[in-house]
Amino acid sequence: MAPPRFVDSDADSDDEQCAPAPSKKPRASRDDVSANATFPERTRNPSSRKPSEKQANIGMIISPPQKENLAAAERRLAEATKEIHRLRKKTNKAAAQVQDTNERPADDDYESEDNDFEDDHNPNFATSIRSLGTLPVAPQRPGAPLRKTNKANATQDTVNLIDSTPPHSPLFRGTNNADKDDNGTDFQSPNAETPQPHSSPRAPHHTDDHGTSSLQQRGHPARDKRPHSPSTSSDPPPKRTKPKVKDPQFREGFVPKSGVKPAVGDYEPIVEALLIRACAEYSARIVALKGFPDPTLQLQSAEECYNNACLSANVRYKLTPRMTKIITKRGSHIRGKIVEGFRPVFAGHYGFKRGTSKAIIAANKLKSEALLRKAAFHYKDPATRSGYAENSIIIDARHSYIFKNKKSLGVTFESYFNPIPAAYLALDFTVLQSLAQEWSTGVHVPASFTEKDMLKAYQTHLTDINEKWIDLNPEVTEKLRRKWYKRATQGLVPAEPEQSTNIDEEDQNALRLELEGRTGDTDTENEDENEDNMAA
Repeated sequence: MAPPRFVDSDADSDDEQCAPAPSKKPRASRDDVSANATFPERTRNPSSRKPSEKQANIGMIISPPQKENLAAAERRLAEATKEIHRLRKKTNKAAAQVQDTNERPADDDYESEDNDFEDDHNPNFATSIRSLGTLPVAPQRPGAPLRKTNKANATQDTVNLIDSTPPHSPLFRGTNNADKDDNGTDFQSPNAETPQPHSSPRAPHHTDDHGTSSLQQRGHPARDKRPHSPSTSSDPPPKRTKPKVKDPQFREGFVPKSGVKPAVGDYEPIVEALLIRACAEYSARIVALKGFPDPTLQLQSAEECYNNACLSANVRYKLTPRMTKIITKRGSHIRGKIVEGFRPVFAGHYGFKRGTSKAIIAANKLKSEALLRKAAFHYKDPATRSGYAENSIIIDARHSYIFKNKKSLGVTFESYFNPIPAAYLALDFTVLQSLAQEWSTGVHVPASFTEKDMLKAYQTHLTDINEKWIDLNPEVTEKLRRKWYKRATQGLVPAEPEQSTNIDEEDQNALRLELEGRTGDTDTENEDENEDNMAA
């Protein structure tokens, strides 16, 4: 039963008298906060606040001793970081080596271990070796019946039966640095002896009636080690020493002057010869490779041509900017020579006439327009546009300079001109176009053949030749261009001279009769004849 509840009426009455219930005024709206208790803006006295240690250090000036301690600590930290990285790399490398050793497969071949010991480390080691005698080896079960043999080279026969290593296997390649060329490439000397292959324990042995192996009879264990044969390969060829680079000198008595164009004759004879050779090859490149090269290509080509000249003469001279200018100037020179080959015969070949009458001017103008229409000037028949690049004026102009004689560019640098290159044809077409444009008004007005005026036309002709003609049938077009080169060189390169002789047909008949009366067996034939002649 629950205990009775006692009500203290006095306490309740006192509480009610001390704290009367507050009377709340109803809010006018939900946003009305007028009845809420308000507090002052600052509840703490500002003077009672204390900054933290970090806040107190902000803006403070660090003393010099503290700076030194801080710098020293940073250095120690950097050194410790480097040491950690170094130890980490060392640990990773050691772990990789251990893993590589564990994963490496065991060698199946039975190699000689003679190279595993160094005699120099312990010279007295050989005296402590005692022979254990010949170990008995149980004969293996042969797959086929064995027969008795007394041959002394049974070991070699056995080796030949089981050896399957190819002669050029890497097993026989040495790793000595002496067997490497200058570039570090291994090579096998033709005089090097091939190591003799070794025997295998799996090889069947020739045994006698007592079961003794033939290897044991010869005093060798069954597992015979391959003797280490010293390398007999010849020493590597010595490196070719390059000639010393020399400074080019002017010829005796020459003093360069400002405003005077440089020339090959300004230099000493050997440098002059090098420049002549370099200029010739540079001119051949302009005609055969690119008629209007950009400045960068000009400098590169000039340097290559000069280096080729030095290489052929086995000398080395520096290439100065003045010498480079001499070589690059040959570009405009060779283009001018091509123009000179066409200009004298152009008007007469195409029927242009000089005159001031209206009829002549009109006829010349029509001919110029017909030749320039779709570049008809290079066809064998410009009217029907047949015979691509076979107009006779092109064939005749080649003999004016490029194929003038056996020392001309086309013969000296055959590799550039055989077959006739597309760049050479494009240069011929560009020259013909320039000459035809000189008659475009009906009156001949000579014009300069410059890169600025003719570069675009040259590029157009070169593209048409390569893409619109050669690519149609490369095989046939190459044969045509080789035939053009052969025709251009005919009569220039002399044939082999006929052998001269002092014996004509009559002398030869007399010699035949003389030999018929001779035997050639005795030495007294001529002596008897000489005595008869003297007696007579």
